[in-house]
Amino acid sequence: MNIKTLSEIQEEAANYITGGMSSSFRANFFTGLPMYATKAKGPRFTDCTGKEFIDFFMCHGAVILGHDRYEVQSALHKAIDKGYYAGFDDWPTVKLAKRICESIPAAERIRFVNSGTEGTLLALRLARGYTNRNMIIRMDGHYHGCQDYLFANNLASKIDASNNGSRRSKTIGRTAGVPEAVDSLVATVPWNNFEILEKVLHEEEGKIAGIIMNVIDYNNGVFLTTPEYLHFAQQQAKKYGIVLIFDEVLSGFKTGVSCGQGFYGVTPDLCVIGKALSNNVPLGVVAGKKKIMDRIMDPIDPVVSGGTFSGNQLGIAAGNASLDILMQEDFYKKFLARTNKFYASLKTIFDERGLPAFVQHLGAGFHIFLGTSEPINNYKDLNRVDRELTRQFFTICIENGLYFHTDFTISAAHDDSTLNEALEKLDRAIIKVKN
Repeated sequence: MNIKTLSEIQEEAANYITGGMSSSFRANFFTGLPMYATKAKGPRFTDCTGKEFIDFFMCHGAVILGHDRYEVQSALHKAIDKGYYAGFDDWPTVKLAKRICESIPAAERIRFVNSGTEGTLLALRLARGYTNRNMIIRMDGHYHGCQDYLFANNLASKIDASNNGSRRSKTIGRTAGVPEAVDSLVATVPWNNFEILEKVLHEEEGKIAGIIMNVIDYNNGVFLTTPEYLHFAQQQAKKYGIVLIFDEVLSGFKTGVSCGQGFYGVTPDLCVIGKALSNNVPLGVVAGKKKIMDRIMDPIDPVVSGGTFSGNQLGIAAGNASLDILMQEDFYKKFLARTNKFYASLKTIFDERGLPAFVQHLGAGFHIFLGTSEPINNYKDLNRVDRELTRQFFTICIENGLYFHTDFTISAAHDDSTLNEALEKLDRAIIKVKN
C-alpha cells in the first residue's frame, strides 16, 4: 500500500481502530489529524511519511529527558533480560519507592499504579475511605484524567463561563456515558477563589471527603496559583477534616524533583505523580500521609488498591533510571537556564516582528498565546486570544517540522543547537503568518 499522507494513514487505521487512533486526544489540536510516528530520538521524531520534527509535545509532557534516553533504554533492556514479569515486586520497586518518599514532600507512603487516571481514581477513593464521606471539590477547568467523577469541566474550554466567581460552577461538558448522578458527588468551584471555596466547604460541612486540584495547570497553558491560595486550601482542609489532593501528573518534575508542591512550599495530604517520573514508560504513583495511605491495608474495611500491572518492572526500571538523572545536583540548574533563555529569545522574536504574542512558561512547560501581548492570568483571559491566528500559526509550524499539540514541553534533550534551530523555524512561521 502506497500511503503518503497522515490523513491516508488515518483513513486506513479507521478501518480497524475507532477513529484511527488509540486515544481521542491524539487528534492534533491545530490540524485535526493524529500523528503516526515511526521513530523517536532525543528531541525529535519521524512520522510514518518519513518527515522529521523537533518535538515540543513530548508525549503530553511525559518525555522530560528526551526520547529514547540511553540510560532509560538500558534499564528497560535489563528488566526484560532478567525475565519480565508482572504480579510481583522486586528490590528495584522498593528502591524507587524510597527515593520518591525522600524527594516528594507529601510522600510518607506510596502506592504504584499504571497511569494518572488510575492515580486520581485511587486518590479519590482514599479520601472517601479515610473520611467516610462521599463528595469531592474540584476546580473548574482542571484535568484529572479520563475518569467519570472528574470528567465534566475538565478543560478551560469547558468552564462555567457564566460564573462571576460568586458561586459554585455549573456542570459543563460531561461526556456521554457518565451518569448524571455523578454530579451529586462533585462540587466544582473556580480556581484561586478563596471566598467560594470557603463558602462551599461551609455549605457542605460533613459531606466533603477531598479537594483536588492541579498545583500548576500546564494542561490549559501554564496557569499558576499562589502559595497563599494553596496554604488557604490546606488550612481549610484541616479545619473541616478533608483530604487535600494535588494532581501532579503533569506538573511533576517540571520545576524540580520536589514537583509543584516543593516549588510552592505547600504539602498536600495526597498527591498523584506519573508521566515524567518514568520518562513516558507507563507508571503512576499515589503518595501521601501514612495515616491516609494505611487505609489501603485496613484489616476490617480496606480501601482496595490493586492491579496486575501496578508497579510493573518496566515502569519501575524507567523510574529509577530517570531519577538517577533528575536527582543530579546541577541537572535543573542547567536545564532550566536553557529553557528560560529559549522563552526570552522567543518573546524577543515576536516583539521584533510585531506579532502580538505572550509566551507563558514555568520550568519545562510553556505556551504561546497569540493575539495579545499581555499575560493570560485566568481562563476568561483566553477570550483575548486570536484563535484563528493561533490555528494558522501552529499549522505552519507543524508543516515546517516543529510539532506542537498540547502541553508544550522542552526536554533535557533540547540542547542549544536544537532550540536555536527551532527559533529560526518559529521566526519563519511568524513572517509567513503575518504575510
